[in-house]
Amino acid sequence: MLRKRRENEPYALTFSQLNEVKTARKEWRLIPFGAYGPSLNMAIDEAIFRLMAENNIPPTLRLYTWNPPALSIGYFQDTESALIKEYLKRGYPLVRRPTGGLAVLHQDEISYSMIGVFAGDGFPANRQEAYRKAHESIRKALNDLGFEVNLYQGKKPGYKDDFCSSSCVVYDIILRSKGKIGGSAQRTSREVLLQHGCFSLPEEVDRDYLREKVVENFEKIFQIKLKRQELTDAELSLSEKLVKEKYERWEWNYKGKFTFLRGINRG
Repeated sequence: MLRKRRENEPYALTFSQLNEVKTARKEWRLIPFGAYGPSLNMAIDEAIFRLMAENNIPPTLRLYTWNPPALSIGYFQDTESALIKEYLKRGYPLVRRPTGGLAVLHQDEISYSMIGVFAGDGFPANRQEAYRKAHESIRKALNDLGFEVNLYQGKKPGYKDDFCSSSCVVYDIILRSKGKIGGSAQRTSREVLLQHGCFSLPEEVDRDYLREKVVENFEKIFQIKLKRQELTDAELSLSEKLVKEKYERWEWNYKGKFTFLRGINRG
C-alpha cells in the first residue's frame, strides 16, 4: 500500500532523475586560445596553479602556442648541455618551466595546460590518470582527423638526450612513421596538479579544426563541460608579476634560482 505524502515533505527522485544526477557533467573553465611569449606562457600556467585552491576556481584547460618559437627546459635541467647551447646559438629564447621533464622546442605545435584539484569536479584522482586522459584526448582528436596515433605502452622509460622528443614514457603520444610527437610535465602542490605539455602538428593539418577536436575530446574523455572564460583579474595580475620577477630573470632561466617574488609562496 502506498504511503500518502505528508505536507511539506520533499519529493523523492525517480530512477531516471537519479541517473541524470549521477551522470551530470562537471563544468571546467576553457581559457581562450592565444599566442604568447615564453615568459608569459609559463607565468599564466603558474598563476592559475597558485591561485587554484585558495580561490575555489574550477579545473581549467588552456590551449596556446608560442610567439616567438622558444626553447623550454625542465625545472631541474642544466643549461650547460651542449645540445641546449646549440639551440640558444640559433637564437631561440629560453624559459625554465615550473615543472620537470626535458627540453622542448616549441615550434609548429600546440601546447596545453590542465590545472585542478585531484578528484574534484571531474578532475583525475592521481598524476598517472591525468597524464593518460589528457594524452588520450589529444590522440583521439588526431585520430578523428585521420592520423594514426597511439599512446606509448613501453614498460620502461627510454632516454636518449636532453630533449623530450627523443625520450618516451608510458602514455606519450606516438605518430606512426614519425615517432613521439607529444608529452607532458607535472607539478603538484598539496592536492593541486599543474600538467602542461605540447604536441607537434602533422603536415597539412587544419590547426583551428584540430583545436576544436581537442576540446571536444577533452569533454568526452573527462566527461565534463568546458565553458569559455577569461583569466581572472587576480590571475592576470599574478601572471604579470611572475613574468617580471621570475620568468624574465636570468637567475631563474639559466640557474633555476628564484628568490624575488614577494607576497606569495616561493617556487
